[in-house]
Parts: sequence; C-alpha cells; structure tokens
Amino acid sequence: GVTTTVYPVPGKSEQGRFCLDVASKCLELYATLFGVNYPLSKSDLVAVPDFAAGAMENWGLVTYREAKILVLEGSTSESMKRGIARTVCHELAHQWHGNLVTPDFWTQLWLKEGVARYLEFVGIDNIFPEWNAWEEFTQGVYGLAQNLDAMISSHPVEVEVKSADEIGEIFDNISYAKGASVIRMISSYVGFSTFLKG
Repeated sequence: GVTTTVYPVPGKSEQGRFCLDVASKCLELYATLFGVNYPLSKSDLVAVPDFAAGAMENWGLVTYREAKILVLEGSTSESMKRGIARTVCHELAHQWHGNLVTPDFWTQLWLKEGVARYLEFVGIDNIFPEWNAWEEFTQGVYGLAQNLDAMISSHPVEVEVKSADEIGEIFDNISYAKGASVIRMISSYVGFSTFLKG
C-alpha cells in the first residue's frame, strides 16, 4: 500500500482531511485505470503558506498553496471544494503523466498539461459522480478553450520551444484548456478504454 499524508502547518491538520480522502481515492483510481501501480511507497501533499504557484508536482511530493488543499468544514464553499479536488487529481495525474512518462522537451507541454487537466475530471467524476464533472468541463474548460482560440492572440496548442527562456510563455490556458479539450475529443472518438490503452 501507499502511505498518503497531508502536511499542513501546525494547527490546521483537520483541514487536510478532505484532500487526504480525495488523494487516497484518486491514487487508487489512476493505478486501476492506467494498469500501472503508483511506484512509490508514499505520496506526500504539502500545504505551503504563500506558495506562488497553485500547486507543483514533484516525484512523490506535491506542494500546494494552502487555499488549493485545505478545507475548513462549514466555511469552505462547494465550488472551492470542487477546485481543491480538481487540483489534487490534476497533480496526482502528473505522477504518471509527467513523472513516470514525460515529454522529450517543453514543446509538448500541452500534452502533459492537457492530459492532466482531462484526467482531473476523470478523477472527480469517479470520486464525486453527483458533481456532474463533464458539464463543468464543457462550460469551464472547453468554453475557455473556445473563447481563447477565437482571439487574434491565440496560438497553436503545440508551440515550438527553442530555449529555456521561452518555457514560461507557453504555460497558459491554451496549453491547459485547449490541450485538455483535444485530449477529450480523442478519448471520445476512440472510446475511453481504447484511449487508456494508448
């Protein structure tokens, strides 16, 4: 078994229970779906005060901004809980798609982030079927991709990256939202079970 632990700052351990539950179920789900067990003995989720990024997947240890991982029961809104569950599922998807298997270079960032964004919805749809995840995907992710793609400033989902200085320019909603929308279209076209086989 995998030991999953949430590390908040002292005094906030109760606020990590929701995330712990989501992470434990998500790891088990992904191992089943991908046919590849999570290869480490532990999965640590760390709540960091004033963390600049929303979250960052590291091999076996994911760091999160506190607002992206901690739930104060009776105070945290339903939409915030959904966002937290999505973020947890997204970052854990990277343990397989980003850490075990990773693109050759940053030009394929859209693939890494698009797959993780798509899989976060697969995760929450399985863990919380009552949330109607695919309606949220269509409105939020696909709708955003369509709006951004209609702009003059849009760019292809895959952008050639020639140097490390250019990496920050492609970490945008085109890579995430349009990438996930393309991945979902492929999965829908070939069928989910065929998609999972690669």
